[in-house]
Amino acid sequence: MTARTPIVLDSDPGIDDAVALQYLLGTGLWDLKAYTSVGGNLPAESTYANARALSRALRIDGDVPVHRGAGRPLSRLPYRESSAFHGPAGLGDETLPDSTAPHPTESSAQALLRLSREYEGELTVCATGPLTNVAVALLEDPDFAHRVGRFVFMGGAAQVPGNFTPVAEFNIWADPDAAEIVLSSGIPFTMVDLDASHRWLFRPADLAALEAAGPGTALAARLMRTYMDAYTRHGGDGTCPLHDPLAVGVCGDEAFVEAAEGAVVVECASELTRGQTVFVPAAARRVYYSESPALSARLRATGRVALGPGTRDFTKDFVATLPRWPGVS
Repeated sequence: MTARTPIVLDSDPGIDDAVALQYLLGTGLWDLKAYTSVGGNLPAESTYANARALSRALRIDGDVPVHRGAGRPLSRLPYRESSAFHGPAGLGDETLPDSTAPHPTESSAQALLRLSREYEGELTVCATGPLTNVAVALLEDPDFAHRVGRFVFMGGAAQVPGNFTPVAEFNIWADPDAAEIVLSSGIPFTMVDLDASHRWLFRPADLAALEAAGPGTALAARLMRTYMDAYTRHGGDGTCPLHDPLAVGVCGDEAFVEAAEGAVVVECASELTRGQTVFVPAAARRVYYSESPALSARLRATGRVALGPGTRDFTKDFVATLPRWPGVS
């Protein structure tokens, strides 16, 4: 049997965060070392409570510690949560019981640092919320960037409009300062952005398949129905994107997206363009960048950036994988 790779899921649950966790467990690829929460879709206390409840619903409480994340973004600009798509408590109409596991004393950032030392060069970190926890870890220990084997995050918009403002995706908008710290650190990142996630859609036929798969996917099916309904209320066509699950999928197989190498610079100061992710492809550097020593240095921090869907069908894999890790009904 192939050894599973150690991973941390850093999340702000959130409906698509919730099903991303079930998808991660269902793949069988990962040894989940910690489930770290962060404020984003909801305040930090609420996302921590949801993460604990989900760990119980998916039968991992006691085996996988759930850590509480940063209480506020690093950004100096005003912050607003995004509960419109997730319900007032973040998980639609669900009321899930709390985990019976003890509350860890380590914060999310402390857990990330410890695990990066224990699994240096091996650890994958997948972030599906704002990047505050990862930035806090880097501020405490910049070498964290070089101990992580791979860092995949859902966020940004490279060549398409934003989903929270005309230019910004929500996770980056929520804490642009944190995102800029992370993306300038030299960490080996893959940005799974709206360019790709808006192309992998969950459709009514996919919902029907989850509903027919049995009680182990009943919670996921209810959550996804709520999510689809929210998108429809906001002008959608009866489908919804698979933002956070796609980031988890890319951790295991980049064939789910088409990606290119390049730098990503985050706008942190402007209220108008706050959270914009400026993608500078490695293959298309312009001469005038060399005239700015600061910008030239910044562009040396490169990673992989999703520019569209890949050759492997992610929606099909998502629907097939969830039943492999049955949760409570």
